[in-house]
Amino acid sequence: MMKGKSRHYVISLYRTGSIMAFFACLDAVFFSLYGIVYGLIVYTRNGVRPVELFRFFTVDANSFMAFSAGMLMPFAVEGIRKKRFTCPRWVNILYYAGASYAALVSFVSTCVISWFDPEMAFGGGNFFLHVVGPAMIFISFFLIESDIRHRIQDSLVCQIPVLIYMAVYYVNVVVIGPENGGWEDMYSATSFMPAPVAALLLFMISFGISFAIGQISNWLSARRRKKLEEGLWDKDVDPVEIKVELFGLGRYMGRYDRSGIAVIPLDIIDLISKKYGIRREELIKPYTKGVLDSMDDYLRRRE
Repeated sequence: MMKGKSRHYVISLYRTGSIMAFFACLDAVFFSLYGIVYGLIVYTRNGVRPVELFRFFTVDANSFMAFSAGMLMPFAVEGIRKKRFTCPRWVNILYYAGASYAALVSFVSTCVISWFDPEMAFGGGNFFLHVVGPAMIFISFFLIESDIRHRIQDSLVCQIPVLIYMAVYYVNVVVIGPENGGWEDMYSATSFMPAPVAALLLFMISFGISFAIGQISNWLSARRRKKLEEGLWDKDVDPVEIKVELFGLGRYMGRYDRSGIAVIPLDIIDLISKKYGIRREELIKPYTKGVLDSMDDYLRRRE
């Protein structure tokens, strides 16, 4: 017979993580935008054009973070309904980039800016831009339940906006210069070393942070998968019982799906298929039947 805890791992899944991720995304959007709006108000009161606030990488990064968190929120809502917080690969990579920028902002604020200007690092709206918003991004990103493994190529893709900002910063600070209408060297990037060396150093730090975040995400995904596998049945379980369980999983997923499109959790099915030597097709059939039965029950209740 199946272990009693099997249904907890296979059917119940992870609603708590989805709820946490949703509120973390919501907080990330709120606090990032709050910090930006706070800065805009301060700039306006001081007679500075608000658009100049977007010269700062922190503001641009938090704008991107708020956008990526907003993109993830609908999938977190689906995770609450279906107890599985998953998203397409492109959304995952977009949010991976947002988490990387959050980490870079926090790193520079803590390890560089705070040494010579603590108020600029953590004072006023910067506390939300440098600390609270990034923290919420990390929490929600690490809660994504996915078999997507972040590779070195993904870490490099995350550097594209950073490279664009560095190019714009270099042109305005070095090529044009403040005396010709360019920007002041706000980060003193060219004060202590040549601009190319500073750019290479920042790129290496940014890439290293992205790679580390990707590896942590990979480790958490492997840990969740191992926990799921440990909660399955004994090796000698009757294949019929496994198919009955898949039918029940299908009924549960169908109960919360009103889109008319059946989503098949191939990661769970493949895990069961590999562990018990049952072909994927044999497991998809009872799952799909469960989904259709649940949807039919819903339609009958509406008639």
